[in-house]
Amino acid sequence: MIKAHPVQAMLRAFAADELPLPLAVGVSAHCELCPDCAARLRACEEELARQYLAPAEECEPLPAAFDAMLAGILQQPMASAATLSQSAAGQPELQVAGQSYRLPRVLARHHAPSWRHIGAIRQVSLPLDEQGARASLLHIEAGGRIPEHTHKGYELTLLLAGTIEDGDTRYQAGDFIWRDASHAHSPHTPDGCLCYTVQDAPVQFTKGLSRLLNGISHRLY
Repeated sequence: MIKAHPVQAMLRAFAADELPLPLAVGVSAHCELCPDCAARLRACEEELARQYLAPAEECEPLPAAFDAMLAGILQQPMASAATLSQSAAGQPELQVAGQSYRLPRVLARHHAPSWRHIGAIRQVSLPLDEQGARASLLHIEAGGRIPEHTHKGYELTLLLAGTIEDGDTRYQAGDFIWRDASHAHSPHTPDGCLCYTVQDAPVQFTKGLSRLLNGISHRLY
């Protein structure tokens, strides 16, 4: 069961098109994996639509043509789950370290990246930078661990496949994990994982030889 979700304010900001692109992509991918958040997002969109369409006393009535256009839009059939499943089935899969992964639709175009490889970790930056936020795909082989670190800004980790253990919590596909400067952690994966990550500042490694990477950490996020 998915246990980590975006807060309501973030879903509402996504519905209002107020998030930087990397975070918007993360919320969209999470909602594809999480029916509960997809329903919460629809409620936010409906609320914003009611506010936008609510007539103001000082506004002139909308022309009849606008009402007809809106009615036509609302009558368009929604894609069924079967249609979405068939669409996903035709998407190319991501191949990495001998594994195949089907990406959420919002990430499907990034199925053939050029990975940077360090030990059990593979990382690739995605061309989604906006408002200082950067996005990456991160693949960690079974038994791999990220050295202990904290954050100068925020870090979103959306788990796309596999599991991550962070402290006493075990996360699975779909979990939307938010970390900031108040967290110091060293997540690891017993069976391998694929993640979508967003950061708005370099991480700060806190223990051992990994601290030597702090001088170049701006190149790693």
